[in-house]
Amino acid sequence: MILTRPEAASTRVAAELSGIPTLISPVTQIAGTGAEVDLSRYRGVILTSANAVTYLPSLQGIPVYSVGARTAEESGGVVQLVARDAGDLVNRITATGPLVHAHGQETRGNIASRLTSAGIETHSVVVYVQLDEELSQEAKAALGGDEPTILPLWSARSAQRLFSQNVTLGPNVHLIALSPAVADVCRTAVGHAVEVCDDPDGQEMIARIVAAAGG
Repeated sequence: MILTRPEAASTRVAAELSGIPTLISPVTQIAGTGAEVDLSRYRGVILTSANAVTYLPSLQGIPVYSVGARTAEESGGVVQLVARDAGDLVNRITATGPLVHAHGQETRGNIASRLTSAGIETHSVVVYVQLDEELSQEAKAALGGDEPTILPLWSARSAQRLFSQNVTLGPNVHLIALSPAVADVCRTAVGHAVEVCDDPDGQEMIARIVAAAGG
């Protein structure tokens, strides 16, 4: 299995799948922007990635509206909502603003503007950036070889980063995409068969990896 998520996320996934041989080669590096978020100005925080938690003050006692159970768990806040994706969060959230959406430079869903238009004042703050990182030669060789290799991809942007590096996929690479958007990037880039999670959920991805590995 090749894991291309940022180092911390890939290490966590590898630990959950300790019985599956794994090569970690991130295509994204996370770095803080230095932006400061004064939580006293807001009545809650929206999180669409656990990466943001590192660059925020403690969320203990703070209402949190999250995309994904893992992000909710790692927030340390008082979780009010766990949504499937950005659209699900916008549709289901019930809150009194102002809220703050702390996120990376690359984000999807226009959450802050959509919520503000719907009457829930929401501010958007970029607290980290996602930087390109080169796939290791070892990972490229494994993906281009003949041995069975599982390649799970969690985001459309990371898939774009991966395939922009002229990666060749061998005949026995098993691609698993977290969502249809991720799968579309894969098919456009390489025309390869892709298994797609029914729900954009980290635990479903783990289960599909285990199944693909014959576990």
